[in-house]
Amino acid sequence: MGMIGNLRPASDSEIERLLGNPSEITRFLYGSEADGCERVVIGKAWHAIHYALTGTRLGGNEPLNFLVAEGTPVGEVDVGYGPARVLTSQQVRELAAALGPVAPEDLGKRVDLKTLDDEIIYPGGWQRNGIGVEYVVSNYSHMRSLIERLAERGEGLVLYI
Repeated sequence: MGMIGNLRPASDSEIERLLGNPSEITRFLYGSEADGCERVVIGKAWHAIHYALTGTRLGGNEPLNFLVAEGTPVGEVDVGYGPARVLTSQQVRELAAALGPVAPEDLGKRVDLKTLDDEIIYPGGWQRNGIGVEYVVSNYSHMRSLIERLAERGEGLVLYI
């Protein structure tokens, strides 16, 4: 299966509730209240998107490092590969502003499959596994659109792998 990046909207009150009661995160993400909720699955492109935005494997500057380092962990509840992290509506607005100048086609120019392999960017094997630049760009485009909508609506975000 692998590490699949997911983003799900959450209001600031939902985020506050989850941070106060981390045991509720699994139900929030996978239970009946998650049915029909808007979400974006960025698949295995999450690490390549992070690298293209920050130029680093795991670091980078806020807010563009949000896929691997930004946000507040929701307790220690493992929801797949570690705890989910949340960004408040204010953090989402800041993130949307930072992503605004990075159009999908511009991000695509930053994606080099050999570099992704050299830097050991998940899932690896970029030059031979058939996952190309368009996969990264398409997932970035869907993710960026979600973040723009959330910023407009004043909502936060839950990120999980």
